[in-house]
Amino acid sequence: MTGNAEDAADLTQQAFCKALGTWDRFDGAALATTWLHQILLNCVRDWARRRAVRNAPQVEEWDLLPAIDDTPEGRERIEKQEEGAAVRSAVEGLPAGVRSALVATVIDGYSYSEAAELLQVPVGTIASRVYRARTLLRAAMGDATEEV
Repeated sequence: MTGNAEDAADLTQQAFCKALGTWDRFDGAALATTWLHQILLNCVRDWARRRAVRNAPQVEEWDLLPAIDDTPEGRERIEKQEEGAAVRSAVEGLPAGVRSALVATVIDGYSYSEAAELLQVPVGTIASRVYRARTLLRAAMGDATEEV
């Protein structure tokens, strides 16, 4: 959801620190992983709000490549990086609720019911948002893209 590994690692660490600091408030009504994931989502939302205010441009790793490797392996690596960037851009372009449902279920591996509890919406909403996300991604990536 952040678009780069460094921010994701920082936010994960921040979420664990917040969880440790508030562990005494964990009531056990949900799984500990669900509770921790909700803290992480809140950290990501706060980060996204701060980032939107700053609106600082980000430098992508592949923009810093010193030279293009013209071997078959190098071309394949560059192609995979470009495909990854296109998918990442398409996912980042999804509406927030749709993106959260997709990330929770497809990327993080939560079941629809777990994602519904985590995102505090009905299970049917998760199902429709994941369907919408896949539809929007197929349109963004073109019909030749494999199913997400």
